[in-house]
Amino acid sequence: MLAKIKQLFSDSAAFAMALMGNKIVAFLLVPVYTRYLVPSRFGDWDMTNTIAMVVTYFCILGTDTAFAFYYFESKDEEDRKGYFTAAVFFPFVVSLFFLAVAFFISAPSVDLLYNNPEGYANLPTLAIITIVANVVIQQTLAYARFARQVKVFIIGTMTFVIGSSLASVWFLIEGKMGVLGIFYGQILVQSIVAVILLWYYRHQFTRHIKKKHVWDLLSYGFPLLPTLLAFWVMNAVSRPIIYHLVSADAAGVFGLAVRFASIIALITSAFQLAWRPFSVSIKDREDSKRIYSLLARGFLVLGTFFIMGLTFLIQPVIKLIAGKPEYYDAYPYVWMLAFGILLNTMHLIVGVGLLINKLTKTISKTFMVAAVIYLIGNLALVPFIGAWGTGAMTVLTYLYIFLSIYRKGQRAYPVDFRIGSMMIYLTLFIGVMTAITWMQVHHWPGIWLWYLAMIVLMIVAIFATGLFNKDSIKMVSALPSKLMRKR
Repeated sequence: MLAKIKQLFSDSAAFAMALMGNKIVAFLLVPVYTRYLVPSRFGDWDMTNTIAMVVTYFCILGTDTAFAFYYFESKDEEDRKGYFTAAVFFPFVVSLFFLAVAFFISAPSVDLLYNNPEGYANLPTLAIITIVANVVIQQTLAYARFARQVKVFIIGTMTFVIGSSLASVWFLIEGKMGVLGIFYGQILVQSIVAVILLWYYRHQFTRHIKKKHVWDLLSYGFPLLPTLLAFWVMNAVSRPIIYHLVSADAAGVFGLAVRFASIIALITSAFQLAWRPFSVSIKDREDSKRIYSLLARGFLVLGTFFIMGLTFLIQPVIKLIAGKPEYYDAYPYVWMLAFGILLNTMHLIVGVGLLINKLTKTISKTFMVAAVIYLIGNLALVPFIGAWGTGAMTVLTYLYIFLSIYRKGQRAYPVDFRIGSMMIYLTLFIGVMTAITWMQVHHWPGIWLWYLAMIVLMIVAIFATGLFNKDSIKMVSALPSKLMRKR
């Protein structure tokens, strides 16, 4: 068991290296964008990214998740090549279809999308062009993950992120092209990286692709599309709602909060990338359920403490990085959005049985219900309390997803996650974070003393709730020596 856990965290650490570089670049871009884009234009850019994200879901159609499954289920290397070829070129062809559609509707659609659409006639088309290259990059780097080609994954990921970011900054500052320049930079570099990756993996593609390969990927992945669309509703539709029901400036401020909240992706994304192939690879082990349970509880504790640390520092960090006072009010929403990202990753762990047993439709139904709840909640709350409504609905909706997926997963594949202890811990965490936000907004004196008290309270809660016990402590303390003996 220890060897397999070591493998998971080794892979997660490797993926985190690439993601950390990406996040560092993203944060270096924030002060550039906030200084060269007013909040309303920042909101335009953020909403355009949202549109691109939705179209990407429709292009990939869940084949990335399906490929993660069939990579390990393939009968032989030739069969694996067939799945890889289908996973890369099917989304590529679909993206070309969306590009053709965008070419015709781009100009007439901008009046509906943006408050001030001057100069934006080709903006939706540019956003879709980035997707054509992006789907190729995503799927080829997925192969690098599954094959544990860590160096290729790190170099490929950081090259396209850092390269496109630097090019975007050049078009924005030197080219003075505003929001359009950001997408020109992405198109230039991502296209180059996509071509290089296709060439690098040219020997892994095959002409002997079968209908079975495409059908297997779609039959496994397509039922996840409603899940992905629902995920979009819960992560992206709030920005257009704030944009049109409050203001473009408010949407820009909220978009900045989203970017700060995504810092937690240093933990969640790296873990998630490693988790999918890892969870499938150990499903037949006798101790697999014990591993799933231990990792779920450990991940929850690690993620919540990361969010607390982020919240303690968020006010001065936003002031330092954003530069303009117009952006300073982004800080109260960050922990709620980060918490949603954490719970979204947690549902993959507590619902591992659904993925193992190919019950992806069950996950889709939960996300579809959650999306309706989230959408109605936002439409009801945002007109009255603005982005606070989106933050509150993020917490409530992802809690619903977490519990619903857990309950359905237990029916398919029972695992003792100590859910009672988890829920007590989560309830206390939400109460603590709400109190911290109240203190920050009302500028309580000596707030750092309160921060220390909250940390102590949550540490005590880990053991008082039964989330971890003495045996867990012994296991953790013995882990380094056991790993050394494994070597």
